[in-house]
Amino acid sequence: MKHRRGVWCSALLGAVLAFGADPVRAGAWNQSKGQGQLIVKYEPVWSIHRFDADGDRFMQEHERVDHVVSLWAEYGLSERVTLLLKTDWQDADDGVRSYRGIGPTEIGARWQFLSVGQTVASVQSTYVSDSQGRNAAWGSPGEGAQELDIRLLAGHTFTKGRRAKFVEVQLARRWRESLSDDTRVEATAGVHLSNDYTLLSQIYAGQGDEEAGDKGARWLTAEIGAVRHWDAWSAQLGWRATVAGRKVNAGDGPIVALWRRF
Repeated sequence: MKHRRGVWCSALLGAVLAFGADPVRAGAWNQSKGQGQLIVKYEPVWSIHRFDADGDRFMQEHERVDHVVSLWAEYGLSERVTLLLKTDWQDADDGVRSYRGIGPTEIGARWQFLSVGQTVASVQSTYVSDSQGRNAAWGSPGEGAQELDIRLLAGHTFTKGRRAKFVEVQLARRWRESLSDDTRVEATAGVHLSNDYTLLSQIYAGQGDEEAGDKGARWLTAEIGAVRHWDAWSAQLGWRATVAGRKVNAGDGPIVALWRRF
């Protein structure tokens, strides 16, 4: 299925706007003790193009289609420690290999070691258990079954004009079994349009390690969207696209998510 959604999306992704930490606490900001949130997200991704080992974009012989429904849960064990859980269901087919079923399960915790004024910093560690699904966009189903992710997160909130804003950066290292290890940088910035609406986007970048002289995968994915808040609920609608990379698919597609705070 050929489409022009990636062109439209790339034009929008120059604006880096994201949700703030007040209506939906996440990232470097911990959940309060005894409180938490659940996020259910649906992400279909279509990939007719791919980036080769030199970073050039080309059309694939077979279009790859991925459908992922994920569940992310956070719970404040204390004012400084938040427990984390993530799992998903995958339906992926690239014309050669396909997989339908439960994906990897990721469990861990985040410790907020710094909170000074409007600035916070945390360290987070998660472990990914065995799975027959895809644990990496460039891997085959079942590869990278055991993984360890350790990351440093820092965030800052501020007010410029009448609207509250925030920025956050995450630096991560992921060690994998049967797939190359990788280093990641994820950046987020945001602005509240009102108490009920927030614009959002994120940038995901990373690179796999070189193995036996073979270049690792590299990716730059951007996302933009909006969140509508009401009471303990939030609904998210957005668009994600891989705009540059190496040895990865140039996929794009919508994001639909429902947030529930408790």
